[in-house]
Amino acid sequence: MSDLDTPQKLFQTNCSTNSEPFVLQNLGNYMTPEFSENCIVIIDPSIQIHNRAYAVVRFDDELYFRQYIERGSNKFLICLNTQHDDIELKGEFEIIGCVVQQKQRKQKPRHYYHLNPFTKEMDFYASGKLR
Repeated sequence: MSDLDTPQKLFQTNCSTNSEPFVLQNLGNYMTPEFSENCIVIIDPSIQIHNRAYAVVRFDDELYFRQYIERGSNKFLICLNTQHDDIELKGEFEIIGCVVQQKQRKQKPRHYYHLNPFTKEMDFYASGKLR
């Protein structure tokens, strides 16, 4: 069995519990139009999860790249492509990290967190910004 047949095992052996940012390739069209299929996303495990963040989450022994949404006390993983179902996070789940940047072929990279010059905190932009 190749590594591509077992992406969770490959991810666990190369990236888990590492506090350094790492890259993943977006497979599938679950996150279009914001993230095209095969774009590269940079994940930072040190970014605190928050409402509307793009995140990699482990839930029910699967890894998901989705938008994290809180509605009252309920938590969801949302596909930006409305052809796919959302996932309600019932029970335990693990936040692997938040997407801080994406790079697509022949396009400039887009960043999702920028330093606010007034508050000196990182602000999140759901549609990304050029740096």
